[in-house]
Amino acid sequence: MSASDPRVLILTQEFDPTVDPVITTLSERGTEVVRVDLSYFPRRLTFTTSDFGDGGRRILRHKDRELDLDRLSAVWYRRPTGFDFGPDMPEPEKLFARKEAMQAIGGILRATDCLWVNRPDIDATGELKPYQLELAKRLGLRVPRTLLTNDPQEVAGLLARADTRIVYKSQIGGVIHYPGAFPGGLLTAVVGDEIKENLDRVGHTMCMFQEYVEKAYEVRLTVIGNTYFPVTINSQEMDSTRVDWRGEAGEVAVLPYGEYHPLPEEVVKRTQALLAELNAVYAAVDFIVTPDGEHVFLEVNPAGQFMWMQHDLDLPLGSHMADLLTRGGPFQRGDAVQIGY
Repeated sequence: MSASDPRVLILTQEFDPTVDPVITTLSERGTEVVRVDLSYFPRRLTFTTSDFGDGGRRILRHKDRELDLDRLSAVWYRRPTGFDFGPDMPEPEKLFARKEAMQAIGGILRATDCLWVNRPDIDATGELKPYQLELAKRLGLRVPRTLLTNDPQEVAGLLARADTRIVYKSQIGGVIHYPGAFPGGLLTAVVGDEIKENLDRVGHTMCMFQEYVEKAYEVRLTVIGNTYFPVTINSQEMDSTRVDWRGEAGEVAVLPYGEYHPLPEEVVKRTQALLAELNAVYAAVDFIVTPDGEHVFLEVNPAGQFMWMQHDLDLPLGSHMADLLTRGGPFQRGDAVQIGY
């Protein structure tokens, strides 16, 4: 494939407003774009790989479109949903079919040699919060002191001896899907006296508790390749955002943005090292900045949203993502460039 003939595959769910402006930009540039969800498989989406005959074929087909996977410049693995085998397939056969599909399609996609933003196996590793925190500490970033446990007595002991406030934080964003209702969620919350009466609930699953770190403001950093977009969120200006700035997120909400502050070079250097360890091409990274100006690493989200900041702050995030996908690979972490607003 030539640089003048780029092709991009985007794997995401049907409703994903983050990708729409990027697709518009790519199309305006003459880039061939195929957007599909893995839920289309097997009834509306086919994969074929074969080395019978001359050469070999690795093909994705959707409706009347056929995409040669060996001619891709990039795959943007956003947020696809799972395979949908329909209501008529019995559950035992559905389980078998799903495992077969995961083996085959996972292998076909893993063997696709192009730029991945990000490869699903890399995302799966990068989303592991305990692993992120250990890597960040090893690379010299400060992280909040953390307890991960399903032992209620461990939490009771921490609360008895804690020298600061303690927060509970979900490792997966806190989203809970209830049938027939909009998804709900658990925001990061300061632990109060009510936990003493509900300690047994800790035993239901792994729970993460962290020290509460005093904030001057927070930073949502979007990393697209080697381009950094640090956005200041003055979370302490509003009651709803003091503990978790997502408390003011939503279609009609306006976050308390602050003035642009570039990240200190040492923080950039260590963040680049962290993302290199995770093999992430794209990431959303969250920091607390303390009243003393210290940056405290919270987490990496390998598939974090970013289009809301483009709309609110006129940041060129979509065009930079389009640049990255069109350019293709191979990708290497290098000198980071910070872009303000």
